[in-house]
Amino acid sequence: MRTAIVLACVNLIPLALVAQEGFMDHGVGAKVAEIRNVVTTATQDGRHLVICNPLDVGARGYVLVTDIDNGETKQCFCPDNIPQSAPFGALMARNGRFYTTQGQWFLEFDPNAMQWTFHGQPSKDVSSYLCFTEGPDGVVWTGGAYKTALISFDPKTREMKDHGLLDPKEQYLSFLAADKAGWIYAGIGTARFNIVAYNPKTGEKRQLVREEDRQHGTATVYPAADGTVGALAGTQGLLLLDGKAAPLDWAKRPPRAEIGDVKYGGRLCDFPDGRRVAQYDIENRTIKILNTKTQETKEIPFQYETEGATITSLAEGPNGVVYASSCHPMHLIAFDVKEKKLTDLGFIPAVGGGNFCAMAMQGNIVVGAQYSAGRLWAFDATKPFNPREKKTVLGIPAQELIRNGECRDGHFTYLSDLDAAFIHGDKFGAEGTFRLTAPKDGKYHLRILPLRHTTYCTVRFIFDGNAVGKPYDAKHEKTEPGELLVFGPMDLKAGAHRLTARMIETPGQKPWFSICTVDLSTEKRERLIEHDPGNPRILAEWPKDICRPRTALAHPDGKHVMMAGFAGYGWCGGGIGIYNLETKEETLLTAEKDLLPGHSCITLKALPNGDLVGGTSVDAPGGGHTTATEGELFILDWKTKKIAFHTASVPGDRNIVSIYVPPDGLVYGLSSNSTFFVFDPASRKIVHSKRYADYGGPPRHALQIGPDGRLYAMFAKAICRIAPGTFEMEKLATPPMPITAGGALTNGLLVYAHSSHIWTWR
Repeated sequence: MRTAIVLACVNLIPLALVAQEGFMDHGVGAKVAEIRNVVTTATQDGRHLVICNPLDVGARGYVLVTDIDNGETKQCFCPDNIPQSAPFGALMARNGRFYTTQGQWFLEFDPNAMQWTFHGQPSKDVSSYLCFTEGPDGVVWTGGAYKTALISFDPKTREMKDHGLLDPKEQYLSFLAADKAGWIYAGIGTARFNIVAYNPKTGEKRQLVREEDRQHGTATVYPAADGTVGALAGTQGLLLLDGKAAPLDWAKRPPRAEIGDVKYGGRLCDFPDGRRVAQYDIENRTIKILNTKTQETKEIPFQYETEGATITSLAEGPNGVVYASSCHPMHLIAFDVKEKKLTDLGFIPAVGGGNFCAMAMQGNIVVGAQYSAGRLWAFDATKPFNPREKKTVLGIPAQELIRNGECRDGHFTYLSDLDAAFIHGDKFGAEGTFRLTAPKDGKYHLRILPLRHTTYCTVRFIFDGNAVGKPYDAKHEKTEPGELLVFGPMDLKAGAHRLTARMIETPGQKPWFSICTVDLSTEKRERLIEHDPGNPRILAEWPKDICRPRTALAHPDGKHVMMAGFAGYGWCGGGIGIYNLETKEETLLTAEKDLLPGHSCITLKALPNGDLVGGTSVDAPGGGHTTATEGELFILDWKTKKIAFHTASVPGDRNIVSIYVPPDGLVYGLSSNSTFFVFDPASRKIVHSKRYADYGGPPRHALQIGPDGRLYAMFAKAICRIAPGTFEMEKLATPPMPITAGGALTNGLLVYAHSSHIWTWR
């Protein structure tokens, strides 16, 4: 089996160590790319190809094209005038061409010729494109992010056209579909969902969701096999045709037409001859091809050149080790300051393409704040890195429940990522029934481990025709297993028994419910699932209020850790999540109730008395509608968890990026316009402020205390030192490459990142 690779010349940062004025480049932290999407195709000359659309930090983007018969992989770089930027959606069109984007650039790739055949910038107002569809006439359509521009490309005439914004206020055009009449439909979000119809012939735009019905979220549209378009706006199903909308029972929606479009993370795996891509592992550089007729699997190794994944945060851990997180994909990286040794610990599957946006150390524990699930993680630095959770199910597994069950007025689905049996009721009153067995006569307990979720309804459990217990409310703000439900003891005869879960009408909820596992046993069991959470492990999660964290803090009391940042997609104003390592108690402070409405805390420290001091951003990077105009500095009373004081420390600037509290008790800060300021918590006044625009912008975690007791500040183009008490900033060095992620000052070494590389300065 042969493996081949074709490379184009790109400008790479040298991987060898570089010494310049005390600077040293220790290389790429995580030398891996991320899969954005994968498609398959058969060429005109009979080749069967897998096309992977990756992302890394190299100068130019590329696709990886693998011939599954001869095992050759080619790395086809984009045209050299196109800088690499994250691709999202893609399309394997009916004409055999592959369509994707690189930031503002739209591209066409011909697998038959193995070359790029078109590229252009359809709109300079849009920085990315999220989704694709193909019209009945073969015209390719794509939709914008951060501005809802609609773009078309006609493969026949080679004309590319910008059709303007479909919604002037929303930022995400996330779904596209075309009907048989030629109309184009867009599903839009995230702050207030919308569906807009567009007529390419006339340029007419129609909003199909009433203004009063628009709520938080994103509307979806999809092309149906019968030439119509199905749509969902909140809980309202719609059938779209000829620019008009009619009500649609979502449970009876028409099947989807397969048109070759994929979104971020999407995969089209099937070949016409019955083979399929069973696994595409870009981490370990292997592809597994399954022959569905013979059930034989073929493994194809491949190689590719990569500059690796962006490093987004660094923090000091125990024993002189600095930990770093990459994103897209997320790897945890360790840099031993004493040994100057860089180690890629590896991928964390539960984080995926996200990252630890910030980290902090509490004893031997390094905590990480995760985008985008809003989770707070704990890594025990004294134990081996083992990111895979191990779970042992003591009851009847969910798949077995489904296999031996039956559903009335609905259907079962196995939720593989949650390992749960999902009952999708078409209406309230729907039932899922599972067969259980008592091996012998005796006294039995029935144990049910339910799964809770925001849309789930109240459920009545029925055992052998009789109701057991009280109706169970399965609604919960998080998706997680509920408390173990125990019924009995019951005198049962040996043989078959039946457990039924009936969906009770619950206002505002769906007739849906899930079960993790069930146990009918004479044994005493206090749990049905045993967990080894792995290392790191999840402590808590606040996905709505801190979806996009920016700061983490270990409180000086030695037992509390916390994170803060931006709220979820479509929202504005983020919270602070606090976790007690001793009691496992979780506390969430929200922007609206406890902090500053419309603000998100993006840098957080503790004052000498234990109170918190934080700096905010008024941005809403997930598409929310902003309400405030300038970032603020605030003091939070640790005992009451209430805001004691707040002020606009840099009037007119929207972001306070980094703060630090040295032993003198003053608060030193940097804002996004490179203003350095000093705040006195005692007088509650700004006592110094000066802008350093020539040094470039400050990265996150830009301020660090040195062994000499002085404060060091990192800018993109400068490293400076501030003597506490004088507030004078002295420029010490110009980094060879811009600083993109601030980090830690350990054992006399300032550790930071440029793009995917770990750098130090002595």
